[in-house]
Amino acid sequence: MTAHPSSPHLKPSTVHVWRVPLIASRQEQATIVRWLSPDERTALERMSKRAERDRRSVAWGRLRYILSRYLDHPPSEIDIHRKPSERPEILRPANNGGLRFNLSHSGAQALVALSRGPVGVDIERIKPLRPVHQLARRFFAPAEATDLGCLTGDAQVLSFFRLWVLKEAYLKAAGVGVPEGLAQCEIALDVEGARVIRPVDALSMTTLQLREIPVSAGYIAAVAFGSDVRDLSVFDL
Repeated sequence: MTAHPSSPHLKPSTVHVWRVPLIASRQEQATIVRWLSPDERTALERMSKRAERDRRSVAWGRLRYILSRYLDHPPSEIDIHRKPSERPEILRPANNGGLRFNLSHSGAQALVALSRGPVGVDIERIKPLRPVHQLARRFFAPAEATDLGCLTGDAQVLSFFRLWVLKEAYLKAAGVGVPEGLAQCEIALDVEGARVIRPVDALSMTTLQLREIPVSAGYIAAVAFGSDVRDLSVFDL
């Protein structure tokens, strides 16, 4: 982990990842909701479960807080464009220096990744899965499913979630939809880490790097970013 930056600055060859808790006081939540866009508030109102609604609002609000520090712009005045299966974009402020971001949240934890190039991040809470091999055959490439079938117990579950977060981070950085893209790419889990051995078609001429991110016990996370990135820093909000 890198020390918390007082005035964050993102160089072109750098990726910043923020670990974000999704627990907030009622007073803080009231402030956060005022930062959100009308579309975001409408989306929250459609959620029937209060706990899920609260976590989503904190995730979106703290994302805006983080972006505001990099952009030197009020959280409520940041205009974020979202469409299914597309990378989110910052429309306002227009002079954002090409800042890109990605958000993922699960349970009580979230991650926000920022870069000047393609970036994707994913975090998942580890939970029991049965049967793992059937899920792997449904969502993963055949070779990945075969490798998972050679494992048992906790090792099999952990490898499934490692592959899931790596693949989802990769697809988000590539701008390819999830879950339809999960079986289109293939990732190998090596002793040194993870590597893409079969890219999706959209990235046949592009290379993305993969890194696993240390997170709280019971969670697993990964980030994907461009081949030109030389420095990855992880911060706690």
